[in-house]
Amino acid sequence: MKTLILTIDCGSNSNKYLISLYQKKILKILNKGSFVHQLKKEENIKKYEEKMVKFIQNIKKIIKSIISDSKIDQILALAVGTEFYRDNKPSTKKITEINEECLNDIDTKFKIITQEEESYYSNKAVEFFFSNYVVLDLGGASTEITVKNEDNYKKFFYKFGCLSQTNEYKFIQDFINFYSQMKDIELILIGGSFISSLFSIRKIKNPQKFFYTLKTKQIQKFYKSIANLEDKELIEKYPPLKDRTESVKKALDFLIHLLEELKKEKVTISLATLLEGLTIHLLELNKLELSKIISENKFRKDIK
Repeated sequence: MKTLILTIDCGSNSNKYLISLYQKKILKILNKGSFVHQLKKEENIKKYEEKMVKFIQNIKKIIKSIISDSKIDQILALAVGTEFYRDNKPSTKKITEINEECLNDIDTKFKIITQEEESYYSNKAVEFFFSNYVVLDLGGASTEITVKNEDNYKKFFYKFGCLSQTNEYKFIQDFINFYSQMKDIELILIGGSFISSLFSIRKIKNPQKFFYTLKTKQIQKFYKSIANLEDKELIEKYPPLKDRTESVKKALDFLIHLLEELKKEKVTISLATLLEGLTIHLLELNKLELSKIISENKFRKDIK
């Protein structure tokens, strides 16, 4: 029995999708894509709607292609909205309506999730590979940190993201104090800005694994090299940073502060994100056992 799974993450800075195929306890990652909209900053509804329509059309086309090549027994789908959608502003309601209308075209429901739920789903992907960890998930407007040390859990939620207009990071001090009392546990980063930075630093074009290590010195050197570059020059030099120049600079400035405070010499960047976590959640809901996750990465393509 073959199951096609579609998960979509509608965030404050970008929308992302993941298409996977499940069979015989194995989950194959087939395709990932995204588009940057910066709703948190711009709230350009017309521009967003145009991009969202193209986004859904692209997903529809890929799913149709997969179905034509392979017999699919069922399709599971879920789209979620994170921090941007957690208020009741008229513009937010309008964008939610746009999402619901577009997603209806691919028979996918839209669910607004809390920070607690976002943390829970993101961690599902990491927990498949690690028993103990500290996960920092940085989005456009919120940050979730989860510490799992044996059977103990501790969570930290902040209304700060890579689109936040602040250079003041005192809010993270409670986490720094907590972490300093622990034995050294791997720090794992989730977020589009971190992934774009990783691809730029390591010059990765076709990722073959889910986790990569970066040294703090590498991150510091890279940030120093891009901090004062204009957008055009930055994109020419580092194509993965297209549409993310501002968010990447903020994310790295924040990250360097944190790593220096924690005295960490290296950090792990995760390519497994909320999308993979939602996929595992859908498998669990449908009582489908998972033993292995692999990435075929055949169709990877970003939405322009």
